[in-house]
Amino acid sequence: MPTILHTESSRGWGGQEIRIVQESLEFIKRGYRMMIACRPESKIFAAAREKGIPVFSLRMRASIDPLGSMNCLQILRNNGVNLLHTHSSTDSWVCSPAARRLGLPVVRSRHVSTPISKGVFSRFLYMKLADRVITSGETIRREMIEANGYDPQRIFSIPAGIDEKKFSREMCPDDVRRELRIGDGDYLLGIVSILRSWKGHIYLLEAFRNLREKISNLKLVIAGSGPQESNLRNYIQEKGLAGKAIMTGFREDVPRVLKALDLFILPSYSNEATSQVIPQAMAMGIPVISTSAGGIGEVVTDGETGKLIPPRDAGALSEAILWAYGHKEECREMARKARDLVLKEFTLSRMIEKTERVYRGLLDGPGADS
Repeated sequence: MPTILHTESSRGWGGQEIRIVQESLEFIKRGYRMMIACRPESKIFAAAREKGIPVFSLRMRASIDPLGSMNCLQILRNNGVNLLHTHSSTDSWVCSPAARRLGLPVVRSRHVSTPISKGVFSRFLYMKLADRVITSGETIRREMIEANGYDPQRIFSIPAGIDEKKFSREMCPDDVRRELRIGDGDYLLGIVSILRSWKGHIYLLEAFRNLREKISNLKLVIAGSGPQESNLRNYIQEKGLAGKAIMTGFREDVPRVLKALDLFILPSYSNEATSQVIPQAMAMGIPVISTSAGGIGEVVTDGETGKLIPPRDAGALSEAILWAYGHKEECREMARKARDLVLKEFTLSRMIEKTERVYRGLLDGPGADS
């Protein structure tokens, strides 16, 4: 079976990095030799080592790093790599030329919905250095085709998939609610996300603050870590929300946290693809409120599989939460439809099958990925 090398220049730990590790493990089960090259101080380096995935320290000091490219060339050559899969800008610039020098096919992933520059360098990166591009949703794919004029035959939409065995609605949430001191009669809102500004946590906190007098049993849990952690903790203290808004830090037990919620909320205002955590919440039967940012609308259809609100609008979010609280039966019906959608379109097996078709199309020759 082929040997595939993933590269990632990010030092953080979020949906993108989780997907790389998850895909590697699933392809190993299918007989592939999977490897990851990344910065030695990154979270994905530690995660790959913990999971038993071969991982290499890769120099990536800047996008133009000749020594880094030589480092990658050695990894590719010494390990008999058959295909390179890059995931961020820096590692794509550093590693793709090395793969090209060896005549290896290159796949580039695009995980975020941020607009791509229309300049010649971006076109070269996506349409010359890469043979195929995998986007985390159709919205990103369409933007690359319509706004950037990229070849649609070389771009494939493959949203993140959920492990339906891991994210099961049969899971009991009592232990997490007890741990967080959530009463049986409390109505628990929650978000599970890396703590970055564009995830919109501050708008969720503002909406929560607005509703304290209208919904006396309202509680909020914010699970995750990231650069905005101290800012959010300070806001909670300054606005008198301590004890009502609970920050848990990073959690390994995401399914258990999600199952403890009455309502999941993702108020992102940019960069989102189709989201990984929204389908996870849906698979567990949790009603969802989100913004219409990025490709979220591919998963959440307003009034059918969840509620959509405008980005950066704490008032609209307050109204949506208040509606959900007063319309629990309608929310249960939306959650049922959402779960059906996820189990049909957004499973882990479906994601892996689509990705494997892209790989095989490059490894097996012309026409194989059609």
